[in-house]
Amino acid sequence: MQKTNQKCEMCTMLSTHNITDSKNITHYFCEHHSLEDINSKKIKHYKLLPLFFVITFIVFLSFVRQFVYGFDMMLWMMDFMGVFFIVFGLFKLYDLNGFVNVFRTYDVIAKRIPIFGYAYPFIEIILGIMYLASFMFLLQNIFALTLAGFGIYSAYDVIKNKKEIQCVCLGTVFNLPMTNVTLIENGVMFVMALFMLLM
Repeated sequence: MQKTNQKCEMCTMLSTHNITDSKNITHYFCEHHSLEDINSKKIKHYKLLPLFFVITFIVFLSFVRQFVYGFDMMLWMMDFMGVFFIVFGLFKLYDLNGFVNVFRTYDVIAKRIPIFGYAYPFIEIILGIMYLASFMFLLQNIFALTLAGFGIYSAYDVIKNKKEIQCVCLGTVFNLPMTNVTLIENGVMFVMALFMLLM
C-alpha cells in the first residue's frame, strides 16, 4: 500500500492507499475507507433487488387502465398509489409479529404507540382500496401524505445516524437494508399525494 494522488472511490478525499483485489484491479481509498466498504455496498445493492422487482411490478399494474382508457396522469397516480399500498400492506401481513418487532425500532409513531405497528398494514391496504375505488379523495391523500411524511422522518433519522437496521417496507419476507432508496420511496409517495391534493 502506498500514498497516491488518486481520489478515494467511496468519497471525494485524496486517497492515502491503494489495494489490489482478487481480480487484479487496483482500488484507491482514503484513510476512512477500504475494500470492505465496496463489498458492503455491493451486498446492500444486491439485497435491494426484491424491492426493485416489486416496484417494477406495481408500475406495470398501474398502467393497465391506461392501456384501455388512454393515459391520464391523475388516474395513473391513483392506480399506482392504490396498488402500491395494497401490495406493501399484504407483504407486511405475511409475518405481522416480525414486522411489528422491527418496525417499532425505527418508526417514530410505533415507538410510542406499539398498537400502531399492528394497524399499519391494514391502514395501507384500506388506503390502497380507497385509491383504486376513487373513494374519499381528500381524506385518502391526507392519510397518504401523513404516512409518507412520518416514513421520511423515520428513514432519514436511521440513515443520518448510520444505524444498521432492516427495512420492513415489504415486511420480513426479504432482508432489506435501510438505505436512501427507502427515503426516496417515501418521498415519491409524499410528492404524489401532495400533487393530487393541490390539483
